[in-house]
Amino acid sequence: MLRRLVYLVVVATSFLAGVTVILRYFSDILPLASTEPQSVWQFEAAFLLTAAQWTALAVVAIASVCIVVLLWKSTRARAP
Repeated sequence: MLRRLVYLVVVATSFLAGVTVILRYFSDILPLASTEPQSVWQFEAAFLLTAAQWTALAVVAIASVCIVVLLWKSTRARAP
């Protein structure tokens, strides 16, 4: 179980880094709060990439908390 959670954190972190690089590299795809006019496909792409970025961040955070709880419980069970 712990190994699978670690794999999930690694994969989600690399996905998060990839989406972040895409959002930073293509500066013409602006976030939703931008006031500059942009085409519909840029608006939709920015929305989807930003949503994917936040979702990946949530997966990393939840899986990390699960790993910490599992490690804490396993060391607590072994203590005399």
